[in-house]
Amino acid sequence: MSLKTINDYPDLLTVAEAMEILRLGRRSVYQLIQEDSLGARKLAGKYRIPKQILVDMIAISPEMCYNRDERNSDALQ
Repeated sequence: MSLKTINDYPDLLTVAEAMEILRLGRRSVYQLIQEDSLGARKLAGKYRIPKQILVDMIAISPEMCYNRDERNSDALQ
């Protein structure tokens, strides 16, 4: 199984795709949707999330990414 890059995803993401990118559970993604943090809109009764919003969110808040944890950087040295 090869890992997907952000470029492999469509411009409008499903909840499941947002879960993969953010590595969050369904409940957490729906909570972000309810907080209007993801800019999600319903299309044909299903939420779609603009990929660019996730890209911007990760760029502004890198602490959201589990692999950028500064606390574990000593363990890698």
